[in-house]
Amino acid sequence: MNIRMLEQYWDVEKTMRNPHKGWYVHQLDNTLKYYGTSFEEDPLEDFPGLDHLYLRLAWSYLEPEEGVYRWEVIDNEIERWVKSGLSIAFRITCKETHDNQTFATPRWVMEAGAKGLFLSGEGCNIWEPDYGDPIFLEKLEAFHKAFAARYDGQSWLAYVDIGSYGDWGEAHTSFGSKQDWPVDIIVAHLDLHCRCYRHAQLVISDDVASARNQSNDEPEYILLAIRERGITLRDDGISVEWFAERFGESTLRNPEYFEPFWRDKPIVLELEHYHFAVRTDCWQEGIPLMHAVRETHATYAGFHGYPRKWLEENRDYAARLSNQLGYWFFPKSVSYADKWSSGSKERLRIVWQNRGSAPAYHAYKLFLRMSQTDMPHMSQILELEGSNCRNWMPGCVFGETYRVVVPEEWEQGTYSLSIKLIYSNESDVSRAVELGLQDALRDQDGFYKIGNVEVM
Repeated sequence: MNIRMLEQYWDVEKTMRNPHKGWYVHQLDNTLKYYGTSFEEDPLEDFPGLDHLYLRLAWSYLEPEEGVYRWEVIDNEIERWVKSGLSIAFRITCKETHDNQTFATPRWVMEAGAKGLFLSGEGCNIWEPDYGDPIFLEKLEAFHKAFAARYDGQSWLAYVDIGSYGDWGEAHTSFGSKQDWPVDIIVAHLDLHCRCYRHAQLVISDDVASARNQSNDEPEYILLAIRERGITLRDDGISVEWFAERFGESTLRNPEYFEPFWRDKPIVLELEHYHFAVRTDCWQEGIPLMHAVRETHATYAGFHGYPRKWLEENRDYAARLSNQLGYWFFPKSVSYADKWSSGSKERLRIVWQNRGSAPAYHAYKLFLRMSQTDMPHMSQILELEGSNCRNWMPGCVFGETYRVVVPEEWEQGTYSLSIKLIYSNESDVSRAVELGLQDALRDQDGFYKIGNVEVM
């Protein structure tokens, strides 16, 4: 039996940019200005592990009149960034706090009879809808049906963040009415989105459970309702001063909320506005965010702020954390018989280690390439049945044994064995998954050499 230890070829320093994990940055943030204007000529190609752009906009920007949609507001951004290989995530909000955004929910919804109230203070005059009003919910669902008809199921869509309830869509009313709407209304918002989005991963802020004033079992009921509907959680308050003063190193108010979710669904984290976190001494060189990633088993992390400035000050940190976010796969060892026979059925075993914070949530395919060393054209690529990287849990070592059918027509000789993990979808999008092996083992086709075998 040939047993080859691969740890000597590991590379834990290189920054990998793999699918369905990593950093995101706010492109449109509450308004049509922040932060997109700062990188109109900057494609951010050097941002370590950048996965997607986050577009967070008020409903009123996209449907200024009933049934009249301004998709070009976001289509221009989508077209540009998808071409550069990035995904897109959305949050559409119904309540903002800025003095020039009285109506995040379009004014025509109020004029159609939806109930709500005006909130004044510090020069602001903001309309907050009654989140359970039937007219409001009817108009909201009509919008999301139109939105989903256009964007749901797109290969570049990372997730849809449920932002229809609370200030900035964060599922709390701390800067508004400070009212907790009943649980059945919260569930109505969940169900509304589930009816509209049949393909996209839905996400909602954990504040929907943690920011309520009640001390009974409402949070547990809400979390169960979220989980039962296949929705996952995000936290929007990492390094926010109020949380940093009251909670642990991660600044998470309820890290335990994420435990039932992360094994099946990706967790999303959001850092406080970067300049605020620095000014209040809550950034702490990123240590709280690093702790939060580990406690929640996060797959995505992002921040408010101008990305070029943030990157200039935190490039090394961005590179380190991008690997930790989500999965981070290392082949630990490989074993197989010393000699294979033409036409035989052989066994190949690989032991894997996931050094990341989360599992993979997509079933990437594992391929083996067998190539004769002195005749490279004698090559065959086989999909290794029985591989399921979704089982490779963070911090765990996991072994898989695969069956390899050696072609009968192959001549005797020495053959190299190489592996490649691939993501592909129904849209024919294909992307190799980088492994934690030295680049010297990786060829131009993305296969990593793991050993040689004699074919008899």
